[in-house]
Amino acid sequence: MTSLILLSLLSGVPVQTSPSATVKASGHTYQLYCVQEGELIVASETGLCEKTEAGGVQRFEIRNEDGETQYFQDAPGGNPFSYVGIFSIANAGREIFDVDISQDEIQGSGLKPAHVIYYFDPTPDGLVPFRPAMVDVDGFAHLSTGIALSRTFSAGFFQFSVLLDFNVATHRIEVMPDQIAFSAFAPSGRDKSGPSRTSGEIKMYSNHDNSSPKTDFRIAPGHLVTWWQSLDVVEKPASAQVVTILAAWAPASLRPADNAPEGVQMVYYDWNNLWLQIQVDDHTGWIKGTSSFRTIGLEMASAQH
Repeated sequence: MTSLILLSLLSGVPVQTSPSATVKASGHTYQLYCVQEGELIVASETGLCEKTEAGGVQRFEIRNEDGETQYFQDAPGGNPFSYVGIFSIANAGREIFDVDISQDEIQGSGLKPAHVIYYFDPTPDGLVPFRPAMVDVDGFAHLSTGIALSRTFSAGFFQFSVLLDFNVATHRIEVMPDQIAFSAFAPSGRDKSGPSRTSGEIKMYSNHDNSSPKTDFRIAPGHLVTWWQSLDVVEKPASAQVVTILAAWAPASLRPADNAPEGVQMVYYDWNNLWLQIQVDDHTGWIKGTSSFRTIGLEMASAQH
């Protein structure tokens, strides 16, 4: 259970450092310069550049203390940036520098506005990009060994969080490979423990693997459903079962993001291979499938993302 508690704590969205005129990282000072439509490039006084009544941002540059350009982007023709911000965060000896970029919807296109985040390793020699750039991440997660990214999904019956690692050796962002379980959470607004009238037979597997040993287990009517991190005190009646939701798992991968610039990726998971770890009385195991989720008392809150 300790590892599950740790994983849940890590998946929260931490506070980034506030934007300022300059961001200091690994002995260098970085500043954001922007060109608004029809204007000359100027240094941002806040570390942010935003669309104004005069127009959006046509180009931005990140310069070091010597005025050398470390990174830049020109907005696509006819679709200027609506927001550009620079940030840095540090934890356990690891620093990450990131650039947040947003664009408005192209009029008449029907495409979702893009919010892309570019990550950099602020080395003594300058900014080294991590690949790929990302969309749809929650933010940073603090690990005992450094920093990761968190991506939380709503699977309808429950939510779960996947961690992404910054591989400094290859400067790649990748799904953290040793996650044997993901933190599981109740759907928003439905985290209170309570009784369930559902009942029936489920198969409990020893691992999230169809070939692992399994046993048939009966869920009794009137059982209580709770989440292991719930603050609700559960008073178990002598004759009732308590089903505790412990963790989740599904195959997760990085793939190109729809309606995003080339090279930008996002996290996907396999809805058809979604598992949930539960504890019933003294039995702990993994279950899968909407029928099993409903049998233990979970209801679909909304469509999965």
